[in-house]
Amino acid sequence: MGTYDFGAGQVVAGVRLEHFSLANTGFARSGSVLIPLSSPQSYTDFFPSVNARFDVTDDIVLRLAGQRGIARPSFGEVRVGSSINDTSSPGTIGGGNPELKPEYTWGLDASAEYYIPGGGIIAVSGFYRWVDNVLFQFQEPVGSDFYNSDGVDRSGYIFSSTFNGSNGRLYGVEFNYQQQFSFLPGVLDGFGFQGNVAFLGGKFDTADQKGVPFPGMSDTVVNTSLYYEKFGLSARVSYQWRSDWLDTLGGLGSGEYRKGYDNLDISLRYAINDRLTLFADLSNLTNAIYMAYEGQRSHPTEVEQIGSRYLFGIRFAL
Repeated sequence: MGTYDFGAGQVVAGVRLEHFSLANTGFARSGSVLIPLSSPQSYTDFFPSVNARFDVTDDIVLRLAGQRGIARPSFGEVRVGSSINDTSSPGTIGGGNPELKPEYTWGLDASAEYYIPGGGIIAVSGFYRWVDNVLFQFQEPVGSDFYNSDGVDRSGYIFSSTFNGSNGRLYGVEFNYQQQFSFLPGVLDGFGFQGNVAFLGGKFDTADQKGVPFPGMSDTVVNTSLYYEKFGLSARVSYQWRSDWLDTLGGLGSGEYRKGYDNLDISLRYAINDRLTLFADLSNLTNAIYMAYEGQRSHPTEVEQIGSRYLFGIRFAL
C-alpha cells in the first residue's frame, strides 16, 4: 500500500493477495444409503484498490474509489452434503453446490460531501459494480455424473441449490442528510436528524434468462431517524421503507418476490447514573404485513404478520 498527499487531498492505493484452500468432503443421503463425496477448491486472487480524497473547500469534500472485491459462498451454500430423492420422476437433489465459484466485482464509487457548519453533513454518492459469478437460488438439472452411484444415473435429476450467474451490473445513488440541531435554543438543541434514500438498479444473466434482477435488492430504500440526546436521555424514532424485491428465482424460472413494507421503531434510554439505565424498545409499530408472491401480487404464496413488539428493562453495570 502507498499514500500520496498533495495540497488539497490524498490518494491511497494498494493491492491485497489472497490464497484460498477448501477441503470439502461429506455425504449425500439416498434413503438410508450414504454416498461419500469430495470437491476440494484452491485458488489465488489479487484485489487492487485506489481511494482518492479532494478537499474542494474547508466544507466540501469529493471522494473517488475503484476496487476489486469478492463474495465467497457460505459453507452452507458450498457444502457437498445433500439429500437425494430417487422415488420421484424426475428425481430431486437438495443441498449445497460444491461447484460454486466466488462472486467477483470491479467497482467504482464517487461521493460529494458538504459539512454543514455547527455539525452535520449533506452528501450524495453513487456506485457502479461489474459482477461476475452472481450467486442466486435456483433449480436446474444436475448435468454431470457427480451424484451417480451404484449404477444410478442422476445427471437428469432436478437440483435445488445456489448457482452462479454472469454478466451482472449493479448501480445506485444515495442521498444522505445528518444534522445535530445545536442551533436551537435551550433544551431543543438535543434534537437531531439522520436520513437517507437510495435508488438502486441492476441485472444479471443466468444460463436460461437474461436481465434478471438481483435477489434481495429493492429499487428504493428509505431510512430516517429523529433523535434526542441530552440530560441522560437518548430517544430515537426510526422509520424504514423498502420497495418490492426478488427473493428467489424459484422453480425453473418462476420468480418469487417479496412485497415492500415499512417499519416504525422507537428506542428509549435513560441513564439514572453511571451504572443504572432504564430502556424501552418498541418495534414494528406499523404492524407490517410481509407477503411473498409469484410473479405478481395477485398470486400470493405467503402472508405473515408478526405484529408490534415491546421490550422494557433495567440495565445495571458493575
